[in-house]
Amino acid sequence: MNEEPISADDDTIVSATSDDKFEPFSKEMAGLIISPHDGIKIQPKHKYAIVCGKYAYYHYGQQNVDDIGWGCAYRSFQTVCSWLKFQNYIDATKAIPSHQQIQQCLVDIGDKPSNFVGSKKWIGSLELSFCLETMFGINAKILSSKSGADLAEHARALIYHFENGGAPVMIGGGQLAHTILGVDYNVRLGDCQFLVLDPHYTGTENLSEILNGGCCDIRASSLFSYL
Repeated sequence: MNEEPISADDDTIVSATSDDKFEPFSKEMAGLIISPHDGIKIQPKHKYAIVCGKYAYYHYGQQNVDDIGWGCAYRSFQTVCSWLKFQNYIDATKAIPSHQQIQQCLVDIGDKPSNFVGSKKWIGSLELSFCLETMFGINAKILSSKSGADLAEHARALIYHFENGGAPVMIGGGQLAHTILGVDYNVRLGDCQFLVLDPHYTGTENLSEILNGGCCDIRASSLFSYL
């Protein structure tokens, strides 16, 4: 794991309005950081694969929603949806789902009771797979691990996923969630590290602050000990 702070010049901050190609939905992502991992000098040590294509970094506190302590999976889902939208898997006219829309979707399909809408209830990968299928007709694959220590068993599958144009991956357990953007896998030792985007960030849309704070960084699998 890279324990040194990663610095980035302010002029590497990108907004969704910087490219006319994304004009149809640039307004809803205006001011968000786009693909923050582009500001990291990644030096792979082993077999490595990373997400391809733009995405927006969604995290705690955006859109005036106070979701600290419960909204990390919602934010990871929004990041995944932004990638799908940038890659034209989602119609440009469809908005990135809000927390309330995600909750309403789960109520509508009978997964949650009506009082779930407007609550501060945590959700996980299963609920988000329901939302992907219901809202956008996209099927998700769920990989299970007994613990974070066993996550390396999925390294090959994740490498294949990213090598074949796969989306960012939401990983969650208990009441925590992160977004995996890449994998560095030591085939000989069966060990791996992950390029992780952290939805728990609560600061401003400042790339230097995000990177120096380790909110988009190469992390050891021990990060996922909460699984």
